[in-house]
Amino acid sequence: MSPTVIGFPARGDVRRSRQSPVTMTCDTSIDEIIDAAIEAAPDCLRRRVILQAIDWSMVAPHKVSILLSSLEQAHVAAPRWLSRSLLLAGHVLPDQTERHLPSDLAVLNRLNRATGEPHERDKAATLDALAHDDRVDCDVIAALVERLIGLSWDEEAVRLALAHGHRVPDALSHAASLLAAHIERLPAARIRLAGSSTTHTLAEDLVPAFAAQGWRVDVTQAEFGGLLAELMGLQRNVDGLIVLLDFDGVAPRNWRTPAGEGFGLLVERAEILANALTEFSRRSGAPLLINSIPLPPAPAAGLLDRRHMLGLRRGVDFINERMLDAAERSNRIIVIDADQALSILPLRDQVDPRLWYYGRIAYSADAMRALARAFAQTWNLLRRGPAKVLAVDLDNTLWGGVYGEDGVDHLVCGEDSPGNAFRAMQQECLRLKGQGLLLVALSKNEPDALAAFERHPGMLMKPDDFAAWAINWDPKPENIRHIAADLSLGLDSFVFLDDSAHERDAMRRLCPEVVVPEMPPDPADRPLWLRRLTCTWPLRLTAEDETRAAMYAAERQARGLRASAANFEDYLRGLEQRLTISHVHKETIARAAQMHQRTNQFNLTTLRSTEAEIAALMEDETRGLALLGRVTDRFGDHGIAIAATVTIDNGEAVIRSLLMSCRVIGREIERAFLGELLQEIRRRGVVRVRGDYLPTRKNGLVRDFYALCGFTAAGADEMRSTWSFQIGETELPSSEFVAVSWGT
Repeated sequence: MSPTVIGFPARGDVRRSRQSPVTMTCDTSIDEIIDAAIEAAPDCLRRRVILQAIDWSMVAPHKVSILLSSLEQAHVAAPRWLSRSLLLAGHVLPDQTERHLPSDLAVLNRLNRATGEPHERDKAATLDALAHDDRVDCDVIAALVERLIGLSWDEEAVRLALAHGHRVPDALSHAASLLAAHIERLPAARIRLAGSSTTHTLAEDLVPAFAAQGWRVDVTQAEFGGLLAELMGLQRNVDGLIVLLDFDGVAPRNWRTPAGEGFGLLVERAEILANALTEFSRRSGAPLLINSIPLPPAPAAGLLDRRHMLGLRRGVDFINERMLDAAERSNRIIVIDADQALSILPLRDQVDPRLWYYGRIAYSADAMRALARAFAQTWNLLRRGPAKVLAVDLDNTLWGGVYGEDGVDHLVCGEDSPGNAFRAMQQECLRLKGQGLLLVALSKNEPDALAAFERHPGMLMKPDDFAAWAINWDPKPENIRHIAADLSLGLDSFVFLDDSAHERDAMRRLCPEVVVPEMPPDPADRPLWLRRLTCTWPLRLTAEDETRAAMYAAERQARGLRASAANFEDYLRGLEQRLTISHVHKETIARAAQMHQRTNQFNLTTLRSTEAEIAALMEDETRGLALLGRVTDRFGDHGIAIAATVTIDNGEAVIRSLLMSCRVIGREIERAFLGELLQEIRRRGVVRVRGDYLPTRKNGLVRDFYALCGFTAAGADEMRSTWSFQIGETELPSSEFVAVSWGT
């Protein structure tokens, strides 16, 4: 009898086959099992055996074809898990199967089939939708990025990897070789990073997080333990400071200390932090982004944690309250709600004890990526401003059903299910309107569809909640362009909500400036989803935000007057305009700063002045001034609609900023305001005035403003044109159509 061969090579025989007899036997057996399972696939699915355990990346494509054919002949549909496994393994499913797949798997199937030809990119159009959808399977995202790179579709790969990098780090790893070149082309943000614990992991995570928002972040880190020194020092050559806070780093507890004494030490540390934040705001010109301290992962006093002096939750709440108080007093301090940023993670997953004890890293890797994303989103809001307009579809978005087919009586909206979800969506739209967003109805529908808001008893919204509307059968991208022009706003100010994937795709293709999020298909998911939509989050709310819709309604009525007026002069005279000018003061400085941050079209220098910078001009009337103008007319109050800041030095006044809301452009408000500004400068003993125009992509309409107001050219280059005015030698600009007065 021959000896049994167990598969180990003889001693010294290094030239044997890499595969031993036992391995060959095992592989042969496994192949036979897989072949048998494929042949018996319908029965395996019914019994839920074998198929789930197969590594489909090791199975030849022709065998997968046999599997699918076997299922088809048995009239058994491939379950989603099987389709997913096959697609992740790189296989291609037939067209009839693809039609029943969710969008992410359908796109992966098309990419698996693609060969890299340029015309095939159109087949991957749904990638833009996937980039806006946080519900997409993480493994599918990683596979999509890897497949896109394999096809040399680098731009699409990078965009998708960055969009989901906060929750799919594997996608970023796959695209790592492409990211550096992509990021290098982005505008820079110079960020200083400090913290109450180790910050180097956050510094690394900020790079892709900022890139996902369109910024190249250049991070420099403060020394460990140097948080207070950073806050008390001057920030030079940086665009902003980010501070990473954690409880143990700010207020470590000593459990030998009595409860009252321990809480007193915590109060002292909280006050030191708040005072340092206030000092930073007073001394620095850069914005500061700082996270609140999140919920502790475990209580220190059990059910009493929020009330007892020993409670960690009480300590967290106290520190956060002091921090928010400091932020309330300064437009430059922005507090990131850490609980909101980390809400996708269970409390136990927000920290990693090993990272803390071995490296003083306060948060887990997943939590750090989530915080980096929140910091980056807030930076983007700070630099580019939140959205100004919410353009909303009607049918199956604000109500259930189709107005043109179902009629008003059969539309679904009300207190009972399923209409309560649509009613809640309307409630969220009204919430955003109260925070300053303009609502626009954008619907392919019968022209009288807006009347449904009046005639249906379940509706919360009314027709006059909309600042504008386009209800017709024209393409929605075309309609939104017309509305943007009518409102004198850029397309990048718009967010577009529509239940139709086709309409969302068309808007992304034809109006890429518009923000088009991927709205959940289930109406019940939409109200909370809309609350989480960060592009709508305000950084600061003013009185004008609450009344902005009414201001635009008044402006719309004014446009109606212009259309009916015999000539432009009659139109201006019929408006009965009143301009009330006042110096910026404590109650209006927030609005002045907000206007400097958000105004783009009528803005001669586009300097994004902060509250502190404006306040500095108010402190010494011999060094500068800041003015605001409130506009009213026969149709209503347009609120504070024009502003300017001026510096005075060596007998010359320089107009740092002159900007005006688009609501009152072209009505000679600007001429009347500038004339009063020059009068105020003369009252301070100054007659030489200089003003600059710095061209941007959006402010071309004010290119000739100074020339039209009597200023003379004093030099120009590619970056700016300079204009001068000698008070007393040239007639001051004014308008016979604007009644001017001064307020307090």
